[in-house]
Amino acid sequence: MSSLLLRHLRSQRPVLLRVAALSTVEAAPALASGLVIAAALDQGFLVGSPMVGTAWLALLAALHVVRGLAERAVFPLLSEVVESFRDSLVSRVVGGTIHRAADSRSSHSSTVDSAAVGRLTGQVEQARGLTGALLRTVRPMVLTLVAAVAGFVALAPSLVLIMGVPLLVVLVAFPFTVRALARRRREVVLADEEVAARSGQVLLGLRDITALGVQDRAAEPVIDAAERHAAASAAQGRVEAVRALLTMAGGYVPLLLLIGFGPWLLGSRVLSPGEFVGAATYVTAHLLPALRMLTGTVSGLWTQLAVTLTRIAETTAAPPPTVRDSALPEGCDVIAEGLTFSYGAAAEPVVRELDLAIAAGDHLAIVGASGSGKSTLAALLAGVEEPDTGRVLLGGVPITSVDRGEVALIPQQAFVFVGTLGENLRYLAREATDAELDHAADALGMRPIVDRLGGYSAVVDAAALSGGERQLIALARVYLSRATVVILDEATSELDPAAEDRVERAFAARRGTLIVVAHRLASADRARRVFTLCALGAQETVPRSR
Repeated sequence: MSSLLLRHLRSQRPVLLRVAALSTVEAAPALASGLVIAAALDQGFLVGSPMVGTAWLALLAALHVVRGLAERAVFPLLSEVVESFRDSLVSRVVGGTIHRAADSRSSHSSTVDSAAVGRLTGQVEQARGLTGALLRTVRPMVLTLVAAVAGFVALAPSLVLIMGVPLLVVLVAFPFTVRALARRRREVVLADEEVAARSGQVLLGLRDITALGVQDRAAEPVIDAAERHAAASAAQGRVEAVRALLTMAGGYVPLLLLIGFGPWLLGSRVLSPGEFVGAATYVTAHLLPALRMLTGTVSGLWTQLAVTLTRIAETTAAPPPTVRDSALPEGCDVIAEGLTFSYGAAAEPVVRELDLAIAAGDHLAIVGASGSGKSTLAALLAGVEEPDTGRVLLGGVPITSVDRGEVALIPQQAFVFVGTLGENLRYLAREATDAELDHAADALGMRPIVDRLGGYSAVVDAAALSGGERQLIALARVYLSRATVVILDEATSELDPAAEDRVERAFAARRGTLIVVAHRLASADRARRVFTLCALGAQETVPRSR
């Protein structure tokens, strides 16, 4: 939890410094209230000088007006911090879910995190709300508590020991109650997720459950999970009750002590009447509410946020890295051995016992009728799909164990995300310079797009781009990458023949191996070798004379 939130807060340091400055102004009434009231009574109203007393109270009122103005200026800054934190959490959830889904892919089914949407819409929004509430609450509470204690010490230093003991007891016990409450709330969250998961499993198999008449057996795990959730909620309630007792003890004992010792304090002239009222003001108007908020609202918000962010961190952490050979030798052949692949156990294989060797730096076109398996073969060669039998090797290393940056598959549907043109192009080459972007744009013929959009800093609106423009951006993104094997799966289908020719020739001239799923005969004509697929099997590779 601390790593997620604190990392974000560090990135927001300039904004938080402005918040801290404005918050200090907000704390001025809490610091001055008891002192001002004491002066208004002892120097004004109690000695027959109502104008002096009124002047002191007018000063306190002016401080409250300034406090209101400072508080108004703080809220937009807090909103900026909270909303940017929400954006970072959404990015983490989406990125983590995508990485886990990609890592656990299989040829027959997709292992998708079904709770990801729930975390995105539930836990992320909950974290956003809790963070906002916590910043709105903790910020003034801490400053008010510090300011009120400082004012109380300045007004009545003789009472610090009497009033400080119960306050110290509460502050010492506070961390223990927070940890206990966090544990209980975590148990409730986990139990709630278990109820949702088991209920979802039952609902998915509801037809079979009804057909077999095993409703009672199917309900048992859901009922067990619900009972564990109820037990966890009850345990949380007991900790909440202890916390409430602590709040009452810490909040009201100082006030009772002040009232109980009041006659002696006034009779022995330890405090003047004005100082007594000022001390009571600090306790009732500032110390008691701040302490109650600390042990009640703040601890509740903090534990909820801690549990929520911990679950987000746990469920979106990057999966353990697959052991990959990131130091492939120069000139890696692509070898397919005995590939067989079908979409389902009962389906006819789309690819059957296919052997294929593609030399490093080669330019191969894959052709065939619609439905012959061209896109399937491209996905197998890229490691996106895993064969039922056989394997694909790159430089002698299984393709699924090769660093993902070594192989790039560009599908027909080009993806352009929200951001600038430069961010889109640099997605696979973070350190690419503008000169390198210019080279890619010129090589692929996308200079008119760059000029029309207004340069690499222009924000891209995917809906305003044509299909061909989106494909050029996706192609340039891969052109700039370090991929040694590039597979174009009808990635130029939206381009006119001249533009397609320019793109394919640019990729052929680029270092590495180029594999093109051809949708036009011209693509096959440009390739060094042509591989033909048909419904009955794969024909031999045909070299082209140059």
